[in-house]
Amino acid sequence: MTGRKLLCLDQFASIGGGQRSLLDLLPGFSQCGWDVTVAIQGSGPFADLLHENGYRTYTLPSQSYSSTKKPPVEILKYLIALPYLTEAVQQIVEHEKAGLLYVNGPRLLPSAAWVARKAKIPLVFHCHNRLFQESAIILAGEALRITNAWAVASCRYAADPVREYIWPQRLNVIYNGIECVAPNKPVRRADRFQIGLIGRVEKGKGQMEFVQAAKLVAQKFPRCRFRIVGSPLFSGSGYYRKVIAAAENTSVDFLEWQSDVSNIYSDLDLLVVPSSALEATPRVILEAFSAGIPVLAFPCGGIPEIIDNNRTGFLTAEATAKSLANRILEVLRMDRGRVASVVAQARSEWSRRFRLDAYREAVRHVLQQASNDFAY
Repeated sequence: MTGRKLLCLDQFASIGGGQRSLLDLLPGFSQCGWDVTVAIQGSGPFADLLHENGYRTYTLPSQSYSSTKKPPVEILKYLIALPYLTEAVQQIVEHEKAGLLYVNGPRLLPSAAWVARKAKIPLVFHCHNRLFQESAIILAGEALRITNAWAVASCRYAADPVREYIWPQRLNVIYNGIECVAPNKPVRRADRFQIGLIGRVEKGKGQMEFVQAAKLVAQKFPRCRFRIVGSPLFSGSGYYRKVIAAAENTSVDFLEWQSDVSNIYSDLDLLVVPSSALEATPRVILEAFSAGIPVLAFPCGGIPEIIDNNRTGFLTAEATAKSLANRILEVLRMDRGRVASVVAQARSEWSRRFRLDAYREAVRHVLQQASNDFAY
């Protein structure tokens, strides 16, 4: 049946948070009867993993762009490539006889919208991060408007720039859901703490602020160890090299990303998330909630929507290295019973709001509504 054929589009071949979300959702799509195909830009680990899990995949034309604000030359490059990308999407839709488009990121949205309108099929846009550049907001917004699209946003913060382009009843804020992470926590001495930052290495993730804060914390707690887990994904390695240089002769260790997140969390006593305003709702926070690891974060982006300060986690007063260090010291000196209470409430919050099965069901419901109520 054509109406049950779902084409998912993704703009990256590497595996970031949006791609991990799609990998989590795909089994739920299949279980409720959708015949799923995935098309991604370029080739890489994401494509390999999709193949391993038995999903039909297509490769779309790809271009490299800055991960944040695009300079004029990149905007021009994108506009020149747009017709070729649109033609590729249209060919896949026609070949697969797709009845619904699920767009997992904004770069593919204009092409998908043009094809969806021409083919008279519904479109669902999953917005994992907030759009900042005015040209990107307008381009994405108009694509949503001309298709009367449905949208899923990972938080209110991510949804706000495109609200005016979508009918209110078609805009759904659905926070990420993850499987429970069950680390094997070793017993440590009370004066030895392992403090970690997990995520791809780029300026908006705060690795440099973490290193600067680690130097300050180590002056008071010299037996602390600090760990940065991750690698550059969607940007060059220049920032990573600067972070490594800044961490020379400190107690900061570096570890590349590991697929077994349980092992990563097993070594941590505190997860630090010093992300900038570019951040929406980091999966690592939810993973730490489920794993029983206390979380300390900057009050930026969508993070205050998932961390209730001093109840389910700890927020800094400001998004600075000094404020981060001061807050880490406060938590290290805090009564262990109070920290345990915050951890327990965070795990309860994960169970109530951020479980994978509930996440799958909520997004499936949006797809079903889009399919049932579709109309231009």
